[in-house]
Amino acid sequence: MKAPYIVIISTGSEITAGRSVDTNAGWMANQLFELGWKVKKIIGLPDDPDLILSELQTLKKLAETKPVLVLMTGGLGPTEDDYTLETVLKLNGKKSYSVEKAKIRLVSVYESRGKQYSDILPTVLRQTHVPEDCKTLDNTVGIAVGFVEPMGTNSYLVCMPGVPTEMKEMFRRRLVPELKRIYPRENLVQRTKWLWNIGESLYQKDFVETHREELFQNVEWGVTANRGYIKCIFQSTDANQLDTIVQRLETQYPNIISDDVFDFVHEHLLSEKLTIAVGESCTGGLLGKKLTDTAGSSSYFLGGFLTYSNKMKESLLGVSSETLQQFGAVSKETAEAMAKGIFEKTNADYCISITGIAGPDGGTELKPVGTVWIGLKTPDGSIQTHSYLFPGNREGIRENASNTALFLLNQSLKQRNV
Repeated sequence: MKAPYIVIISTGSEITAGRSVDTNAGWMANQLFELGWKVKKIIGLPDDPDLILSELQTLKKLAETKPVLVLMTGGLGPTEDDYTLETVLKLNGKKSYSVEKAKIRLVSVYESRGKQYSDILPTVLRQTHVPEDCKTLDNTVGIAVGFVEPMGTNSYLVCMPGVPTEMKEMFRRRLVPELKRIYPRENLVQRTKWLWNIGESLYQKDFVETHREELFQNVEWGVTANRGYIKCIFQSTDANQLDTIVQRLETQYPNIISDDVFDFVHEHLLSEKLTIAVGESCTGGLLGKKLTDTAGSSSYFLGGFLTYSNKMKESLLGVSSETLQQFGAVSKETAEAMAKGIFEKTNADYCISITGIAGPDGGTELKPVGTVWIGLKTPDGSIQTHSYLFPGNREGIRENASNTALFLLNQSLKQRNV
């Protein structure tokens, strides 16, 4: 079977009118690329059932000549402008039915609000309906059920909610296993590496352009920018060529390269039976959240301290008032004292402290917004401190700081295995 001709359709008049930015399509296209599939077209459509039906009919016609995969988001909600189900039923001349599991979930939500089943409006109940004889995609975040509807031989229409958190969970947990079962991935081999605190343009200029003629013939490459790191993706039918690219990348960027730090940190803290505790100021608990996002983290994460104020830094972590007065809350000395205090309170193998200025106010000429100090106490008892000046807004600085702290932990864990 050939790889599918993939089209992403984002529905919603708020998108086509410019009132809302469609982030779903780009996210899905990137995920599919990393999985070995290429998107051919991205389409935005308003909440117009005639336009949506016309587009789907065109793609269904195309499915007569080749495998087609259509991923459509939006239009599965409870309001009058949600037309996806209605349009798909017309497309294939089907009726719908209510998914019992989703109906039970909806009733439970209503009961938790002190309401009865009779209070559920028909339009709200519609979220639990899917076309007959389709493959359902459970929604563990919201109510609206996703589904996979046949469009022809090896061709499918996938409908998912437009709410990003619902769509992403459904895509990862429910849809991807189905796609891997149905479609080949163009016989591509893939390698992915992360580079930290380097921009896309500099990476492309210094690495891709420099080595294009030598290394990148017949290689698909992509880069995804994240807070603190970029994800470098390489695909080819030649595994040896990709290994050569990765080796060159590791040689050129030995101190800022990694694999997926979130997976690596989780797996190695578990396997080596190490513990960790954190103390956070400007990140406000974000690092603790990232460390506990993965099931099983209770085996290694002991806890954290939210020492946002100087008073809490003193009372909870034992940072002296002299240190705070002489060097300031955002300093090497305070980050080191925080890491020491975390260890004294928890006796954790690893202790990470973060203190910085996330903005938009609070910066000075010597310590501008984005200045962050990270302390890392390692199992041998030593404490390392690292200073950064992160770009971006408040959210970006906090994300950068917490992600970079995990990278530092990642590097320390790797060194233990050398």
